[in-house]
Amino acid sequence: MNGKKKGKTEAGGKKTFARLAGYIRNYKGLYAGLGAATLVKIAVSLGIAWFLSLVTDAAVYGSPYGWPTILAIGGSILLLDVIVHYIDQVLRTKASASIRKDLREDTLHHVLRLPAGYTDKRHSGEFLSRMTSDNQAVGEAMGTMLLGLISNPLLALAAFAYLLTISWPMALLCFAMGPVMIAIGAVTGKAMRRSAAGQQEAIGEATVYLQDVFGAPSVVKAYGMERRTFDSFVKRSRAILGWELRSGRIQGGSAASSAFAGNLMFVGAIVAGAYLVQVGSITVGSMLAFIQLMNYLVMPFTTLPGMWASMQQGLGAADRIFEVIDAPAEAEQLRENGEKAPLLNELRIENLSFSYASEGENAEESKGLRELSLEAKAGETVALVGESGGGKTTLFKLLLGLYPPNEGRLLLNGESAENMDLHRRRSYFAWVPQEAHLFSGTIRDNIADGRPGAGEDEIEWAARMAEAYEFIREFPEGFDTKIGERGARLSGGQRQRIAIARALLRDAPVLLLDEATSALDNESERKVQKALDQLKQGRTTFVIAHRLSTIQGADRIIVMEQGCAAESGTHDELMALGGRYCALYRAQLREEQSEPAAAVV
Repeated sequence: MNGKKKGKTEAGGKKTFARLAGYIRNYKGLYAGLGAATLVKIAVSLGIAWFLSLVTDAAVYGSPYGWPTILAIGGSILLLDVIVHYIDQVLRTKASASIRKDLREDTLHHVLRLPAGYTDKRHSGEFLSRMTSDNQAVGEAMGTMLLGLISNPLLALAAFAYLLTISWPMALLCFAMGPVMIAIGAVTGKAMRRSAAGQQEAIGEATVYLQDVFGAPSVVKAYGMERRTFDSFVKRSRAILGWELRSGRIQGGSAASSAFAGNLMFVGAIVAGAYLVQVGSITVGSMLAFIQLMNYLVMPFTTLPGMWASMQQGLGAADRIFEVIDAPAEAEQLRENGEKAPLLNELRIENLSFSYASEGENAEESKGLRELSLEAKAGETVALVGESGGGKTTLFKLLLGLYPPNEGRLLLNGESAENMDLHRRRSYFAWVPQEAHLFSGTIRDNIADGRPGAGEDEIEWAARMAEAYEFIREFPEGFDTKIGERGARLSGGQRQRIAIARALLRDAPVLLLDEATSALDNESERKVQKALDQLKQGRTTFVIAHRLSTIQGADRIIVMEQGCAAESGTHDELMALGGRYCALYRAQLREEQSEPAAAVV
C-alpha cells in the first residue's frame, strides 16, 4: 500500500513539474539568459580558484607576470563577478515573479468560470490561500530553487574537471561524495513534500478562519466570542507549528547529514593536499586552488538536499493550485457584460426539478424543486411566497444558470436555455438579492458594473431612478466616494438602492427580486420600494416576498412548499380559495395590527 502511494506521489510530481514547464516555456528567452548567466558565474568561480593559484605561486616561486598585470586580472574577475551576480539575481526574480503572475491570472480566470455548485461547497479563503501562499511557494521553486538545482551540479562538475588537472585521484575521491548527497536529497525530498503539503493545508485552513473573523468583527464582539475565537485560532496556529517543526526536523536531518559528509570529505582532501605539497606532487598555489575548488564541489552537494526539499514544497503547492484549475468550468472564456439585453416575449418553465444532493445523499430528501411549471409574459409580475426552504431562491439560481436542472427545462422566447451560451442566457436577467453585495471601489464603479462602458449620464439616470441620486450628492466626493469593504460606509438602504441602480443600468428584460426590502427600516423600505416600482416598469418580474402586502398587485402569486407550487393565482383568487396563502396573509395582517398596540404598551 505504501509502495503504491509513493509511486503515485512520484508520478504526480513528474506530471506537476511537466505542467509547470509549460509556464517556463513562455519565458524561453528569460531562462536562456539565466542559463548564460549561470555559465558565466561558473567560469568566474573557476577563475577565482585559478587566480588564487596564480597569486600564491607568484609569491612563493615567482611569476612571469608582473604584479600590475596580476592585480588587473584579479580586479577584472571581481568586477565580472559583481556584474554577473547582479544580472543573475534580477533575472531570477523576474522569472519567479513572471511565473507567479501567470499562475495568479490563470487561477482567477478559471475560478471565475467555475460553476456555483463547485464554489458554493468551498470557502473563499481556500481560493485566497491558493492565490497567495501557494502561489508564492511555486514562484520561489520555479526561480531560485530550479536554477539552484541546475547551476549547483554544473558548478560541481566544472570544479571536478578542474580538480582532475591538479590531482585526479583526489578529484575522484571528492566526487564520490555526490551520490551520497543525492541519496540524502531523494530520501528527505519525499518526506519534505508530504510535510509541505500538510503545512500548506494547515495554513489554508487558518486563512479561511481568519477571513471569517475579520469579515464580522462586530458579531464576534456582540456575542462575546473573543476568547472562543482566539482559542479556535490557537488550535489552527498550533497545527501550522506542528507541520513547520516536522519540516524543520526533516530539513535539519538533511542538513546535518550533508554537512557531516561534506566536512569529512573536505578535511580529508586538505590533509591529502598538504601531503602532496610536502612530497612535491603539487605546488602551494595548486593546493589553495584545490581547496577553493573543493568548496565549489562540496557546497553544491551540501545544499542540494535542502533545495530539493524546497522544490518539493513548491510542487506540493502547485498540486493545490492545479486542483482548482482542473475543476470543470461552466464556460470556455470570460466575457464582458456589454451587450444589449435581448427582448423577452415569454418565459416558460416546464416540469423543472432540481436536487442539491451530492454523492451518497438521498436525492428525495434534498430536493430543491419538484416538477415546477409556470409561464410569464412580457411585463407580468410573478410573486413567490412561502416558508423558508420552499425552493424560491433555488428557482432564481436555476433561472440564472448557476445550477443545471435534473429534469425539465427553461424556455426563453421558445428557445431552450440549456442550449444557450451562458452569457447570452444571463443577459436576460437583472438580479437584486436580499443582501446587496457591493465591491470595494467607488459608487460609480458599482453602478457601472451593471453595464461596463455606460456613460456618465446613464449612470446618473440609474441613480435617480433608484432613489439614490440625492444621498450620493450629499457625499463630498459624490459618485467618486469610496464605499469601503462590501459598502461598509453606506447604510443598508443605501447599499440596496445602489444595487437597484446597477440592475437598472443592466436594462435586462427579466427582473429577479429576492426579498430586496425585508431587512430595511420603514423609511428605507419606502424609498427602495419606490425604486423597485420604477425598475419593474416594462419588465417581467419575479419577486420573492416576505411581506405579502407588497405583492397584492402581482399578476400571479405562487405559494412554494417543499419545492412544489402548492397554490397559484391572483391575490383575490387565493384569498377566495381560503388555502395556504389566505392563512399566511391573515396571520401576517394580525401581526402587523398588533405591532402598534405593543408599541403603545
